[in-house]
Amino acid sequence: MNYRENLRYFVLFGIIFVLIYFVTAIKPLNKEFFLQTEHSIYLNNEEQTADRDGSTFNASETKAYPFRLKEYAGYFTESGEIIFAQKIPFKATLSEYFWAFYGNNEESIEIKNIDGSIASIIRSAGFPFLQDDRIYLLPPGGNSISEYTLSGARTWNYESYAPVTAFNSSSKGAVIGFADGALVCLTPDGKERFAFYPGGSANEIILGADISETEDLTACISGINKQRFVLTTFDSSKHKVVFHEYLNADMHTRALVQFSKDSSHVFYSYNGGLGIVDCKKLKSIHIPLKGTVVQIEELADRNLTLVLAREGNSFSIYLLENSSKLVGSFAFGAQSAFITATPSGFFVGHDSTISKLNIERK
Repeated sequence: MNYRENLRYFVLFGIIFVLIYFVTAIKPLNKEFFLQTEHSIYLNNEEQTADRDGSTFNASETKAYPFRLKEYAGYFTESGEIIFAQKIPFKATLSEYFWAFYGNNEESIEIKNIDGSIASIIRSAGFPFLQDDRIYLLPPGGNSISEYTLSGARTWNYESYAPVTAFNSSSKGAVIGFADGALVCLTPDGKERFAFYPGGSANEIILGADISETEDLTACISGINKQRFVLTTFDSSKHKVVFHEYLNADMHTRALVQFSKDSSHVFYSYNGGLGIVDCKKLKSIHIPLKGTVVQIEELADRNLTLVLAREGNSFSIYLLENSSKLVGSFAFGAQSAFITATPSGFFVGHDSTISKLNIERK
């Protein structure tokens, strides 16, 4: 091969290299998420909280979002209007439908609508728990759960010899975890669907549990000393553990377990981070986080999941894309905090302030 042929091949190779480099170099960079505060509500402002009893609220016209912050509890709208905000006298439980303030030794409990009118009266002692439009009561003794109707009638009661340590519900039914390590799944009418001991640990206890909204799935954090996460499927005749994994470090407090709205993923808090399990592929990933996960919210239309974690008086909010990819985070100091997702963004509450944040991708 002579010099001119060698030169021709070198020139051809150079042109191909330049074309490849040009094509790859002009690929657009990944867009980043930016947060911008739209407006804020200040609960220590008397004009914001005075005479806010919710009596003029129309639930058919405006969506209300519940909140609890430090000494206040109430509802607000996406536009930033406080429907009502009251100081919590003892304890409080709120959902998007009802709310109740109660003490330790109540013989009857008033369940109220957002506008302050009485929705139901539970004439039994215990601690109420509201989830969506469902009303539950943890009676004295702590080893049973009851569900009540708006008429105040008890529809079912499930009791064990061991204390209740975890509870969640959905349209599929309810799931209860007990201190002896039993996980119980109930039908919507309170009948036992299945009950078993996940086991695998030196000390059996259920620290967190959830039941899926759209699929026949339950999940829990089980045991201390070789703590593990367990995912279970069920149908009308049987249940089956389809995925489990041992955790590197134990939690000794209640752990958050939560399915995504479409049931495609399940999130769980562990000592040192957040576990995320793909319910279809049955694979997990782990995201190290500071503190303990206390709340998870979804911005479904933007394919984002918001995770609120707490470490002492420091809170961090993490943004996950596609339920699994960490794309950003920020932190702030507070004694109390919450996050709430809305169609146009999300709210962050801290101590006496509730701020709406918009998310843009640039």
